[in-house]
Amino acid sequence: MLATLLAGPVTLTHRVILLLLSGLLPAALLLPWLLTWLLTWLLTWALLTGVLSLLTRILVLLLRHRGELPCWTSEGK
Repeated sequence: MLATLLAGPVTLTHRVILLLLSGLLPAALLLPWLLTWLLTWLLTWALLTGVLSLLTRILVLLLRHRGELPCWTSEGK
């Protein structure tokens, strides 16, 4: 009788452990790929942000040089 009462919880525990293990292997295999993809994505956006910032600064300097953009410093021209 005790074996019959314990069969349900033991079976449920066994199934939960098998489900956890079946998810662990794919996660372990995908983790390096996911980290590489994330790092590449972050570096790409950082590079793009840096390039856009540099181009914006160059454009502002060119417009100030031509006199089409006011200088916001206290010195003035």
